[in-house]
Amino acid sequence: MNALYQISYISRSAIIGNHQTIDNEIANILQVAQSNNRSQDITGALLYSGGYFCQVIEGIQENIETLFESIQMDARHRAVTVLNYEPITSRQFGDWQMALAGIEEPLRFHIDGLVDDATQIKIKESAKDIVNTLYKLVMQKQQVLLQQTAR
Repeated sequence: MNALYQISYISRSAIIGNHQTIDNEIANILQVAQSNNRSQDITGALLYSGGYFCQVIEGIQENIETLFESIQMDARHRAVTVLNYEPITSRQFGDWQMALAGIEEPLRFHIDGLVDDATQIKIKESAKDIVNTLYKLVMQKQQVLLQQTAR
């Protein structure tokens, strides 16, 4: 059996345009990710916050490494910074090929110095914060969807 891994990263968005252009591009990213991730047994979540992408992906090591290489080559990302890359015993985002944690104007995380001159301690703290925040946001969205469908 292949080991599961999780990687979290943050990158500066290179998407140019107004709010609608950004929303459309993120919708496209999600649609492609959900389709491709299904076939590769990859799960995760994406947050667009203050001009940054914050993402967690998890799956078989080889599969997420291949995916992450394509993310690094994607013209929509700048300054891709790995926050966490480690083996995991179980998936945190196992129910979602790629969940959208949200699209926000203000930057949710304090990343000053993290991308340019990061220490390992700061990276580990930020990685845990981002993964936990994305999970909470995804669960909140799921609750809202469940409440809407129950009406």
